[in-house]
Amino acid sequence: MPGQRTIVGISGSLRRDSFNRHVLAAATELTEPHVTLNTYDLSALPLFNGDLEDGGDPASVAEFKRTILESDGLFIVTPEYHHGMPGVMKNAIDWAGSDANHNVLKDMPAAMIGASPTMFGTAFSQQQLKQSLIAAGASVMQQPSVFIARANKKIDENGVITHEDTKAMIASSLRAFSEWIDHKKK
Repeated sequence: MPGQRTIVGISGSLRRDSFNRHVLAAATELTEPHVTLNTYDLSALPLFNGDLEDGGDPASVAEFKRTILESDGLFIVTPEYHHGMPGVMKNAIDWAGSDANHNVLKDMPAAMIGASPTMFGTAFSQQQLKQSLIAAGASVMQQPSVFIARANKKIDENGVITHEDTKAMIASSLRAFSEWIDHKKK
């Protein structure tokens, strides 16, 4: 039996009723008993500005970094905006991966999934996200890839995932990530 794992989950969307926030909420319920997935809201992070790092990180950034450091991995659920990752996600990576006060992404296991109403899901966004995470030193799980396409047909107006295969893909991704963290920690 694998050891207890704590994973921090973040959504690349700030919109309260976004598909990706709903997927992240569902993911917290689809974890295995030995895994705790805690969500973190990125809305308090200021726009990255190196001047703000002088004398230490802003309080919200320090809290975000501490949350990552206290976890065993980072699970990201991201939308795709104009074939790329959302600005809020890039901003979070820039803060967490900054070497000025402590790059908390260095060697941090990271995985991602994403939901979109388009037929392509979030493939382009996830590719950019992987590139930025790797550049910051994170250890990014490459497979399985989960692109939840046509999310508007799989998530109802109350934010409930109604498509059983989608729930199974989310659970499978979380299981693979937990196993991958166990492998990386050896």
